[in-house]
Amino acid sequence: MHRLVVVSLLIFLAACATQRYGRQTELSQVERQEFSCKDIRIEIAKSDEFLSAIRMQRRDTSGAHVLGALGDFGIGNVMEGDAAELSGEKRLKQLKELSAEKHCK
Repeated sequence: MHRLVVVSLLIFLAACATQRYGRQTELSQVERQEFSCKDIRIEIAKSDEFLSAIRMQRRDTSGAHVLGALGDFGIGNVMEGDAAELSGEKRLKQLKELSAEKHCK
């Protein structure tokens, strides 16, 4: 009985331990139309900072990483981190394309 409680508790904690990263949204049509070159530079800086923070968090080991590895061998943390990075990279690419379209320096 005691083992069942311990195993159940570990599974519960591991399921709740997946790292949560933010997401960046794709450029909206309004952003594409209204952003000035200055706005684009600011948003590029924000996207760069977002990606740096995600990559730094993914390198650091925390209790959530350890518990996540116990529950699903870390797969959930990897998938969450990949999705967060992909959202940042996609927005950054869109911003750089918009910068080129608007002939920003």
